[in-house]
Amino acid sequence: MLLKIPINAYGDLCSLTYDLRLSYASKSEVDFFVSYIDKNPGRVLEAMSGSGRLLIPMAQRGYCVDGVDYSPSMLARCRARCAQQNLAPELYEQSLEFLVLPHTYATVIIALGSFQLMYDRTLAVQSLKKLHAHMFADGNLLIDIFEPVTTDVPTIQMISIDVHTQLRMSKKYNFDHNKQIAQVLCTYELMLYGIVQKIEEEMLQIVWYSDQQWSQLLADAGFKIITIHNNPYGQDEASRLIHAQKI
Repeated sequence: MLLKIPINAYGDLCSLTYDLRLSYASKSEVDFFVSYIDKNPGRVLEAMSGSGRLLIPMAQRGYCVDGVDYSPSMLARCRARCAQQNLAPELYEQSLEFLVLPHTYATVIIALGSFQLMYDRTLAVQSLKKLHAHMFADGNLLIDIFEPVTTDVPTIQMISIDVHTQLRMSKKYNFDHNKQIAQVLCTYELMLYGIVQKIEEEMLQIVWYSDQQWSQLLADAGFKIITIHNNPYGQDEASRLIHAQKI
């Protein structure tokens, strides 16, 4: 019997697909982030940390890194993957706009463009203010940003789990260029011997900003942009990274 799960965000099949596609951050990406941590030693928070793609490699290098994410499925996979590596970071299931954590951080990282899922500007500023409140003076905020490729053509990707099992991921985009928002319908299908066993759908909205808009957004939350790195990891030409500081 085919099981179809209602539209959600970052559910079990999404989390599994995420790990199979992305697994762990590259050495060059980890090197980039830890270069900032080494200049300003202290506790690190990866916000919107997912299943540990970046958190785990940093923890393996001995850095004290906490993670926060609102997806229980992502956090469950992160805990399981950490356990396999004999790691036990502090992980919190919270949304950034309501963030309440017991620690203060020298560095906060938001990787892979995840912050742009905060498509409502009011909530984005509120989330940044919450991060600001959890940071030391002159703490570093590092935000990976991107501008989506504006194509309405659906994409399909097949991912093998084993010789009998596959995941099919499809994405359909709808762009509102005036509001600078992309609506993305993602469908994940778990297939056994080519027959769909389970379907999971999620609807995401992604916002993008100009550099001036980023500067104003961060200023409204008490940060100033120090620099914006183009292609900081030497891999994806679309990847950019904002280094901002708490003021």
